Amino acid sequence: MRIKTLLVSCATLSLFVACGGDDGAGSGYTTENADADEGEDGDTMGESGEDTDGSTDGDSDSTDSGDGGIPIEPDNMIDNFEDGDNALIPNGGRQGYWYTFNDASEGSTQSPAEDAVAPEMGGAAGTSMAMHTTGSGFAEWGAGIGIDLNNAGDPEGMTNGVKMPYDSSSYTGIVLMAKGNSQIRASVQLSSTIPPEEGGTCELDCDPHGKVLLLTDEWQQFTLPFDELNQEGWGSPAAWDSSIVVGIQFKAGKDTDFDFWVDEIGFY
Repeated sequence: MRIKTLLVSCATLSLFVACGGDDGAGSGYTTENADADEGEDGDTMGESGEDTDGSTDGDSDSTDSGDGGIPIEPDNMIDNFEDGDNALIPNGGRQGYWYTFNDASEGSTQSPAEDAVAPEMGGAAGTSMAMHTTGSGFAEWGAGIGIDLNNAGDPEGMTNGVKMPYDSSSYTGIVLMAKGNSQIRASVQLSSTIPPEEGGTCELDCDPHGKVLLLTDEWQQFTLPFDELNQEGWGSPAAWDSSIVVGIQFKAGKDTDFDFWVDEIGFY
């Protein structure tokens, strides 16, 4: 199995969102304002291949948005999966393909396979399609799904391509819908937090900026405000710079039987 690494020396990763059932949208949107970076059992979800003890840096509250949450302007939509393929929507010069990644633990499984990543029926808010992944048996650092924002790549997923920066400085953050059976970490990768072999400048212990999302079996809207994303603290420090965003990853931690969905992902 091909492994996509988020980190250099520790072979890790994370970032976009989802839910744990095959049915459609929930009865309404909620907005998740979690800043927590805590792992499932009170450990931080490090992507360096090892968890470190820690505590959340804030409570994680979900509030009903009432009016349907933060709207995404058509030109700002990264992907809503309604076209049924594994490519993002080519708005604003963006290009990239969805992929899966994992730590390749012996006996582990993840669906979809790396060469068959595609949306499934059952989108958020009454839409048709969403991205969905399930898996178990990952004992090192976990598994997830991701999308690059400026990577010609390979639609068959057989080559990674080079992650090029995408200037996101005109936006406040990223918004998405997600549901699932556990928490995941959403990470926004920068050129400075990926290794040189992927097109970045991070030489050691690449620690992307992100945020923990506490999922439920109902679709919720989550926001990733750029000024609130943090590194986990185990890797090389890197200043946040929204002009060099390369992609988004969503990762379930190790020793987790995960089942999550993401949909309606865009800038705001």
